Amino acid sequence: MTDCKCTAELLVLTCAVAVAEAIGKPGGSEAKIKWPNDVRLNDKKVAGILLESKTDKQGTAYILGVGINCHQTKDSFPAELQQTATSIDIESRTIVDRISLTKRLLTSMDHWLKIAEKNSKKVTDQWRKLSIQLGHRVTITFGGRKFTGNCIGIDPEKGLIVQLDTGGTRFFDAAHTTIAK
Repeated sequence: MTDCKCTAELLVLTCAVAVAEAIGKPGGSEAKIKWPNDVRLNDKKVAGILLESKTDKQGTAYILGVGINCHQTKDSFPAELQQTATSIDIESRTIVDRISLTKRLLTSMDHWLKIAEKNSKKVTDQWRKLSIQLGHRVTITFGGRKFTGNCIGIDPEKGLIVQLDTGGTRFFDAAHTTIAK
């Protein structure tokens, strides 16, 4: 797709939805999204998304990177990650066909990018369905400060929406925010 008019925040949300959809339900567990850029199966990270951007006088160009753990076994991960990382093979107890997965991913990305350009609400609605954080307490680090509260939504331009314990509602953009497990 050329000349995409999506914001960086919306691109990450769109990609997360597409990756979760492409992974599907290996072993019966639906792929879920941990904002801003993780996709999880059975509460373990199976995929990650990175977004790079470059702005010049012609506009902004984006590069999306997607990494999906496919053929790793539990022993493939360092000891400190064995409880938090997984692969599609581990969760499905079969060997995933990476070519089929890639086709599903590209088809899903194309589908969701077209939707994002026309109606970002459809993307955010799908993100809400797949979010592991929506309606839950989160702890966020932003600008060297920690914030705790209840995740109440997502905005395709401003980021995660949190009802803070200290009162008020605040937006947290993905580029400057770290979220605890």
